[in-house]
Amino acid sequence: MTKRNSVYTNQIKQLTDYLFARQETILNLWRTRCSEDNNLLTGLSFSREEFNDELAVLLNVLSQRLQGKPEQANALEHSGTHGLHRWQRGYTLAELVNELNHLYDIIDEQFMSFLELYPQTQSQVMVHAYRQLLRLSKDINRGSVMYFDQLRQTAAIKQVQTLEEALDNLQSITHQRGEHLRQVSHDLQGSLGVLSGVANLLKLPSKKADREKFMELLTRNLQAVEIMLRQLMNYARLEAGQEVVENQPFDASELVQQLVRSVEGLAKAKQLVLQADGPEQLIVVGDAMKIRRIIQNLLLNALMYTESGWVNVSWALENKERWLISIQDTGPGLLNGPFAPLAHQLQPQVEPTSAHQPDGPLNPPTIVAPTSAEKDSSSKGGEGIGLFIVKRMCELLKASMDIETSEKGTLIRIRLPVE
Repeated sequence: MTKRNSVYTNQIKQLTDYLFARQETILNLWRTRCSEDNNLLTGLSFSREEFNDELAVLLNVLSQRLQGKPEQANALEHSGTHGLHRWQRGYTLAELVNELNHLYDIIDEQFMSFLELYPQTQSQVMVHAYRQLLRLSKDINRGSVMYFDQLRQTAAIKQVQTLEEALDNLQSITHQRGEHLRQVSHDLQGSLGVLSGVANLLKLPSKKADREKFMELLTRNLQAVEIMLRQLMNYARLEAGQEVVENQPFDASELVQQLVRSVEGLAKAKQLVLQADGPEQLIVVGDAMKIRRIIQNLLLNALMYTESGWVNVSWALENKERWLISIQDTGPGLLNGPFAPLAHQLQPQVEPTSAHQPDGPLNPPTIVAPTSAEKDSSSKGGEGIGLFIVKRMCELLKASMDIETSEKGTLIRIRLPVE
């Protein structure tokens, strides 16, 4: 392979990786753009899964075509299913075409955003990208129109099986919650043991360099103990029902943007691309302080565990009753230990976006094994309890929490009431 071909291949991969990391943002922007279109009224009451329907699969097909990989899904078939869904929900043909045009515009904008981030990209790469977008748009339009006027029975969702799995997961989560509390107690005892040992060492004569190391170790473990104690107190308050919800109108967009700005320094220090996308204003009624705690916890965890790539934050109005905030990272994924039941219980109940399955059809999210760094909960301040606190806080606010995770990264989506 020549050097020129190697650069072209690397830039194609860079573009597909970027689109992969931006998939949740693309879908949220699409939803927002359609909700602002006065000619698109039928889908305003759709849930996120209903609105996105087959589009995540079709975005994966675009990724496979860009890389020249075998297509794991039939674009015509899935676009036809999307057209059938819209017909069943009362769309007109004009509405169907209109919302697809919004999607193509947003993908075009993502191409431009990629060029701004990577201006050295070869022109041949972007020509290839636009050709594949044109090819996909033809398939989607042809498939949707083909099935739009045909009546077809949809397959029944396996509701009983889903309910049984949810009950099994709930029992597992209850058990794992106790395990987390025992683990945090063990970590707390270990940190206190280290503090005691260091304090004794400081009493002995030692070199200045050694004393500085002891002080650094002392400071680090004190911070870990403080975090764990705060998490345990927060958890105890939630379990005891002592948290009071104070609902007031506030601008959710402003809150999220403030939080993102507050962690830009951390993202820059780790050389991560931190991006935030959502409507400029989103007035809701809720407990802004508790929502801030939820988002801040998830955002810091995403930045902490992601070593390279992107952390994307996006928010949107899902319908008249709910708005959502999504945090997606390209980290190693959640653990295969205490976190696995929680991730399995909270995976989307209808149809996931497949944001972490670019090379295949929609499947249940894959839970990957933990890295050695992730197993050390004390070094990170006990995020296991932190996730349970987020979950309990969501229950308190009558919000829902979805988790999609694999070796490609983790997406956590919180849906909150508008009022």
